[in-house]
Amino acid sequence: MFRSALRNIHRDRDWWKKIGIGGALMLTIIGYPFAAGLVLESLDNSRKGYPTPLPPWFDWGTRYLLGIFALLLDFLFFALPLLVLGLLFLCASVATVVASLQDEALLRVVGMAFGLTAGGLLLAMWLGSVGPVARLMYVSEGRIEDALSGAVLRQALSARGLRRYWPARLASLVGYLPFAALVALLALLANMVFPGQGFVLLLLLWLALCALLYAHLLAVQLYVMAERKA
Repeated sequence: MFRSALRNIHRDRDWWKKIGIGGALMLTIIGYPFAAGLVLESLDNSRKGYPTPLPPWFDWGTRYLLGIFALLLDFLFFALPLLVLGLLFLCASVATVVASLQDEALLRVVGMAFGLTAGGLLLAMWLGSVGPVARLMYVSEGRIEDALSGAVLRQALSARGLRRYWPARLASLVGYLPFAALVALLALLANMVFPGQGFVLLLLLWLALCALLYAHLLAVQLYVMAERKA
C-alpha cells in the first residue's frame, strides 16, 4: 500500500514542482490554505479514481476556499479542544492563586497536567485518524456540516473505524520522517551563528514545508486505499 501511494505521486512528472510551489505558499500564513486545498482536491480526485497526476495549480479561488474548509476541520477537532482545555486549566490556576496557594510546585503540576492532557488528546485524535476521516466524509458527501458533526468521531474512533484506518495511519508515519528530520536540523542550525545563516534557515524551512506537504499527499493516497479496501 505504501509503495502504491508513492507510485501514484511520482507518476506525475511535475510532482516536485507542484509540491515546491505549495511549500513556498506555506511559508506565508495567508498562503497556507492553498496547500491545504491542494491536499483536499487530491483526496477528491483519488476517491474518484484519478490519484495521478496531482492537481495542477489553477483556479486559485476555489483552491483557497477548499483550503479554508480543510483548516476549519482541523480547527474544530484539534485547536478548539485545546482552547477549551487551556481555559479550564487557566481557571484552575487562577483558583489556586486566589486561594492563596501560591505554591510553585503546585503550579508546575497544573502546567504539566495541562501539557500531558493536551498532548494525549492531540495524539489520540491524530492516531485515531479524525482529520482524514473528516476530509473523507466532506469529499464524499459534499456537505461541510456533516464533516463538522460528531459523526466523524463516531466513525473514526469506533472499533470498525480503527481497524479500517489504522494501517493507513501507521504507514503514513514513514512519510513524516523527512519533515521531522528537517525540523530537527532547522532547530539545530538556528542555535548557531554562521555566514548566510538567514538564507540557509529559510531554505530549510521551505524544504521542511515541502516535506510536510508531501507527507500529507502521501497520507491522502493511503487513506483512500484503506477506504477502498474496506
